[in-house]
Amino acid sequence: MNIVTTRFGEIDIDESKIIDMRGGILGFEHLKKYVLHIRDDNNPFWWLQSLDDGAIVFVVINPYSVKADYEPMLSDNDVKLLEIEEAEDVVLLAILTICQNPFSVSMNLRAPLVINAKKKIAKQIVLEDVKYPVQYYLTATGK
Repeated sequence: MNIVTTRFGEIDIDESKIIDMRGGILGFEHLKKYVLHIRDDNNPFWWLQSLDDGAIVFVVINPYSVKADYEPMLSDNDVKLLEIEEAEDVVLLAILTICQNPFSVSMNLRAPLVINAKKKIAKQIVLEDVKYPVQYYLTATGK
């Protein structure tokens, strides 16, 4: 399947890798189909490309690569909605906010993307735990 994107031009998508976003991403609830676009395996930053709107793409990161002690708790309802059977099937991603200052890159730990990689189902979960900020800076000089 080919899609036209603003950032990457025309790209070929393996349909078996399409992720169904349940509930949508905050502010983008109307967009339901995404694909994780990894341009370089050595780069920690990946792209979550909307298939519903080629102009919408999120830069994402594995939050554990920055904050190893990250332990978000999922509700039983979220586990059921995402049809999670094994912890190994879960992939967590954090959406990045990139500013003009390259040292001000932050990730949203309060609302991670939870993906059932086995079934290609995802949801952005807003955590109740206030110890995880919306803006967790990747560098100490962030703010």
